[in-house]
This record gives sequence, structure tokens and C-alpha cells, in this order.
Amino acid sequence: MRRFLSRTLDAAAVFSAACIAFIALSISCEVIARYFLHRPLRWTVEISEYLQIYFSFLSAAWVLRKKGHVGLDIVVDRLGPGGRRAFRIATGILSVVVAATLCLFGAIVAREQFLLGTPVIKSLEVPKWIVIAPIPLGMFLVTAESFVKLIDDLRGGG
Repeated sequence: MRRFLSRTLDAAAVFSAACIAFIALSISCEVIARYFLHRPLRWTVEISEYLQIYFSFLSAAWVLRKKGHVGLDIVVDRLGPGGRRAFRIATGILSVVVAATLCLFGAIVAREQFLLGTPVIKSLEVPKWIVIAPIPLGMFLVTAESFVKLIDDLRGGG
């Protein structure tokens, strides 16, 4: 199971990197099209906004695995080994609960938007559930990775 999660997080990270590369490329094309060809691309900003949601949520669990999120080192460094372990376990439990809650409510909202067929109406008409979908998916991955870290901490590893 850990191998599957690890590969899934790696795939999500690669997809997120591709989103960032696409945003950079599309904005460069937009600048060229607008200022040199006088024909701006109407979709660049909107697609960039949507892809930012995708890469932010889909890469969060990978960043968690790499210990890249902001931490409270100033507090943890003042604790002894037992206190550090207790702190990791407490924050692990909190992380699982918060991420699972965001996953659940994100899935509920995405499902509602899918059933309603609500579009986001800007320059492009995109179904709203497509814009919301990475939130529950990303939070599911964060929940899974947080749970794995919590189990490691409970077993004395980590």
C-alpha cells in the first residue's frame, strides 16, 4: 500500500510540475500573441487559475512526504525526545482529521456541482466540478500520507 501511495504522490507531483510548466509556457505565448501579433489568447488567465488549484492541492501530499511544509521548529526544538514524539503524534492526528474533513466536504461540493451541472462562466464555460475536483482528491492524498506518518510515529519511527 505504501508503494502505491508513493507512486501516486510521485505521479501527482509530476502532473503538478507539468501544470506549472504549462502555465509558464501559456503566459509566454500570451505575451507574444498580445504584444507582437495583436491577437491575445482569451483563455490563458482562466486556465492558469484553474491549474493553480490543481497543482496546489495535488502536490500537497508529496510536499508533506518530503517535509516541505512550514513547521514549528522553534517549539519542537525546545522539547525532549518524548515531547517531540507526542507533538508529532498530536499534529499527525490533527492533520488526518483536518485533511479528511476537507476531503469529505470537498467531495460533497464537487458531487453537488456535478449533479447540478453548474458552469463557471468566464471567458470559457467550464463545469464547476472540474475546477473543484482537485480539492477532495488532493486532501484524500494528504489524509493518506498523514495517516502513514502518524502510524510511523505511533510505532516509534518517523
